[in-house]
Amino acid sequence: MNDSFFISEAVSLSLKGRFTVKPGVKVGCVIVKDNRIIGRGFYEKYGGSHAEINAINNVKEKYKTNYLSKLSGSDIYVTLEPCSKKGKTGACVNELKKYDFKRIVVGTKDPTQNGINNLQRAGYEVTNLNNQQCQALNESFFHKVKSNKPFVRAKVAMSSDHKSVFVSKQRKWITGIPARNDVQTLRAEADMILTGAGTINEDNPSMNVRSKKIIANKNFIQPERYVFSNSLKLNWSAPFFKLPGKKVVVTSKKSLPKLSQDINDISLMSLKKNGNSLSSKGFIKRISKLNVNNILIEAGPRLLGSFGDHDLIDEYIFYISPEKLGDKALHFYGGSKQLNFFDKKLFDIVEEKNIGKDKKITLRKK
Repeated sequence: MNDSFFISEAVSLSLKGRFTVKPGVKVGCVIVKDNRIIGRGFYEKYGGSHAEINAINNVKEKYKTNYLSKLSGSDIYVTLEPCSKKGKTGACVNELKKYDFKRIVVGTKDPTQNGINNLQRAGYEVTNLNNQQCQALNESFFHKVKSNKPFVRAKVAMSSDHKSVFVSKQRKWITGIPARNDVQTLRAEADMILTGAGTINEDNPSMNVRSKKIIANKNFIQPERYVFSNSLKLNWSAPFFKLPGKKVVVTSKKSLPKLSQDINDISLMSLKKNGNSLSSKGFIKRISKLNVNNILIEAGPRLLGSFGDHDLIDEYIFYISPEKLGDKALHFYGGSKQLNFFDKKLFDIVEEKNIGKDKKITLRKK
C-alpha cells in the first residue's frame, strides 16, 4: 500500500462530512504505522474539531496510555493542508507539532493557509501530493478563493423539447421521483438555494432538504433560502417561508417600505435594479462578501436568464424528461442571449447519465 491508497482512504472519510461541514471544507485524515491505518478522522461539523485532531483522538481512544508510542514514527495523511491560522478552533499545525510524526502527507494545498511551510520549518518531512481527488472535494471553496465569487450551479428540470413551465397549473412535476431525489443531494450540498417570486407563487415549493437519510444527521443544517421579488407580491404562507431555516427576501430599495406583513424569521436584502429587474450581478457581488461558497439556483426562465445572460452561472445541471410539453409551454431559459448550451467551446459535459426515466446532463463553463 502506498500514498495513493492511504490518501484515497482519507478522501472516503472526508465524504462523511459532505452535508454537515458547509460552508466549511470537507477534510479526511488517516494515521498510518507499519503500513497499517491506526487512526481515522474527518471534519464532522462546521466549527468542530478538524480531521487531523479527530484522527489523533481516535488513536488516543484506541490505544489509551500507549497512544504516544503509536503516534511516534507514524505517517499522517490529510486531504487538505493543515490550517496555520486560528479560526473557530486552534491552528492544527500547533497540535501536530506535539507529536513525533515521521512524515506528514498532504493531499492538496489550502491557498488560505501556510501549514506546509510552518511544519517544514519545524523540521517535519511534508509531502504535497497535489492529488486531483482532494482538489475536487472542495472545488467550490477553491473557486471562491480564486475568483472571489461563489460557485453558482443552476438546476433545470425540463421536457425533451426544452420547456420548463406547464401551460396547465394542474401538474407540478416534469421529472420522475428518482430525479427529484437526486436534487435533494444537490440542495444538501449547497450553502444557499436561490429562487424567484414566480416559482414561489406558482409552484408553492419548500426548497429545503427532505431526504430522511440526510436530515437524520444531527449536524445537518438546511441551506439558506433566498427569493428574488421586485414587487414583494409573494405568497407569504408558502412552505418556503414557514419551514425552519434562514430565509432572505431580495428586493429593490423602493419596495422595502411596501412590506406590511409580519416577517418574523425572514431577513431582507435590498438591491439596485437593472432595468425592470433586480441586479443579478449586484447580488453576486453582495453574496461574495459572505461566507458562501456554493449557490444552487432553482428558478423559472426569467431569473435563470438574468444570471445566465451576465455569465454568472458556472454549472448547469439538466434533468430532462422524455415527454414534450408543446409550443404553448415556456422555454426553460428566458434570457435575451441565445446560448447554445451544448457548444463545446462554451461548456464541457462533465456528467451524462440516466436517472429513472429521465436523463441528467451536467455542463460546466469553460
